[in-house]
Amino acid sequence: MMTEAVEPIDHVQRWRDLVAARREQHDAVCAAQGRTTDDYWARRAEGFRKFVQEAGRQADPFIECILKQLRPEDTVLDVGAGTGRHTMALAGEARHVTALDPSAPMLGFLREDIESRKLVNVDVIEGGWPDAAADAPEVDVIISAHVLYPIEDIVSFLQAFDRKSKRLCFLHLMTWQPWFDQIQLWETVHGEARRPQPTYIDVVNVLRQLGCFANVEIAWTEMPRSFDDIDDAMSRFAESIAVGEDEGRTTRLRAALLEQLTQMDDGRLAFPDRRYPLATVWWEAGALTAGD
Repeated sequence: MMTEAVEPIDHVQRWRDLVAARREQHDAVCAAQGRTTDDYWARRAEGFRKFVQEAGRQADPFIECILKQLRPEDTVLDVGAGTGRHTMALAGEARHVTALDPSAPMLGFLREDIESRKLVNVDVIEGGWPDAAADAPEVDVIISAHVLYPIEDIVSFLQAFDRKSKRLCFLHLMTWQPWFDQIQLWETVHGEARRPQPTYIDVVNVLRQLGCFANVEIAWTEMPRSFDDIDDAMSRFAESIAVGEDEGRTTRLRAALLEQLTQMDDGRLAFPDRRYPLATVWWEAGALTAGD
């Protein structure tokens, strides 16, 4: 019996659709509160800094993958460096590291760390990718961790990413949906399922559509999730869950967190330990041969 031909998947369009649907959901909630997402990362900078500090005390599979191929004479560009977790980790391993990020508050924390450690081989560029690609140097190795999820124009991002590297390109992404989605905080607060974001397999498929057969390494890691107290937990989730100033949403988020958090011996609060798979996607520079 003849079967109908299966239409090929346009992975670039699938990526765009995923990003647009998730963004529209978040924007709609914020708009109903009279807010925008323009300063989303500025509002999250301090809480994100705490998360990075806690995560920095554990093994980092992304850094481990990069170090297996990094040479001491290499130059590195960290796209979407944030507060500098990977920039700082590579500063002692590479000849020079450039950190690029659009958030001034995030980079403020990074500059403090650069100054405190008296690093002379780290530069900082404020700007978003790929718009700021012209301001960034050509490097041996280019990296980006957990940056791609809200990027709708994935083709321009990846093409600029590939062009700026002379040797290797590394991306780090989730294999599942974000862990705060998995514990259903958005559903509890807003009464609807959170729309999914792209994961590593989506970027692998986009790269294939652009002519690149990327390498993938999956590593299981413990995800740090501890907080000083319930107010600290609330402040770190308020923006990603789009709570705003509404008393009802605030109450629902607080109740959901208290239900799931447990008190540790030192008095801090934490989610139960769980392992989470993360993916490093990497390829040799110059592998992207196709356009959109």
